[in-house]
Amino acid sequence: MSADAALLKSLCLAPGPTGFEAPAQEVVRRRLAPLGEVQVDPLGNVWLDVGPAGDQQVVVTAHADQIGLIVTYVDDHGYASVEKIGGVAPLLVPGRHFVIHGAGGPVHAVGGKKPTHLIPADERDKAPALAEQFLDIGASSREAALERVAVGDPITFTPEFIELSPGVFGTQALDDRAGVYCLVRALELYAAEPGAARLSGVSTVHEETTFMGAKAQAKRLTPAVMIVVDADFCSDTPAADAKKLAGEVKLGAGPVLGRGAGSNQRLLAIAREVAAAEGIPVQLKAAPEAMSTDADELMAAGAAATLSLSLPVRYMHSPLEVAHGDDLEAAAHLIAALARRVGQDGAPESFVPRI
Repeated sequence: MSADAALLKSLCLAPGPTGFEAPAQEVVRRRLAPLGEVQVDPLGNVWLDVGPAGDQQVVVTAHADQIGLIVTYVDDHGYASVEKIGGVAPLLVPGRHFVIHGAGGPVHAVGGKKPTHLIPADERDKAPALAEQFLDIGASSREAALERVAVGDPITFTPEFIELSPGVFGTQALDDRAGVYCLVRALELYAAEPGAARLSGVSTVHEETTFMGAKAQAKRLTPAVMIVVDADFCSDTPAADAKKLAGEVKLGAGPVLGRGAGSNQRLLAIAREVAAAEGIPVQLKAAPEAMSTDADELMAAGAAATLSLSLPVRYMHSPLEVAHGDDLEAAAHLIAALARRVGQDGAPESFVPRI
């Protein structure tokens, strides 16, 4: 199940912080266009339906937005103040290479702060607050800077895509372009071999801040089954603890099924059956509380049995996240196979919890 590295690369290198997802969504739209009529709403959610129209509908969602920064002010010397979009840790800014996506094109920038030697010794190991940092674009004045950047311009880490070893990729935005990859590939697989259910794929927006894309889609969608694909923390590094992460999650060991608050238990059992029948490796993780993904909003609509399916990702919310292509492709095959199974025997009432 080798991954389509070119697709993953095109998804991850397209800039798309929350509220500015259009470039990433355009990659999705172009890839899906050969399969049917791609639809877009005013928020920027993108979706496509494949397979026969009928009573059974399966929806798979993943969010297209990534973390980033935004320009909030430009001072008299041409330095840009910034605020975070989503979960950007202040320690990741100093000395880091960024790209400001201005109206005239990308502008390179370097994260700046007070020199370490001028910081009291007992404070040197602490990251300064984001308000105390800035971005340097090499401008000599406010006027010169404003010719290239503007308040409200989105900012991303410098886009890179590297293969650390065969099938292991390091790049920005794997949270959750890895999920979007799975969504796209699942639609392609299902279109090539459809079942009785209708499979809809929705690439959502605004997950990293307000879950607004999922909130809007929850009002539109009334499927029998909802599969929400997002990234999950790996436990297989020296910095992680499987016990604290509620389960072992290893790179290359398959997608992760969340057992607990994030999944309908009957649907989870069916997903495990399908994975076993298809020879697809899966990992199991406890989900004791809110998922902090689009699943929380989509489940609240109460219209669908929901499955939280996640992808092992190392170093989440950093300039270079790491994932294994085999996990992504396995997840896509599982989604397509699960949709076929639901089309066979997945009447909505079968997912009602039994006492």
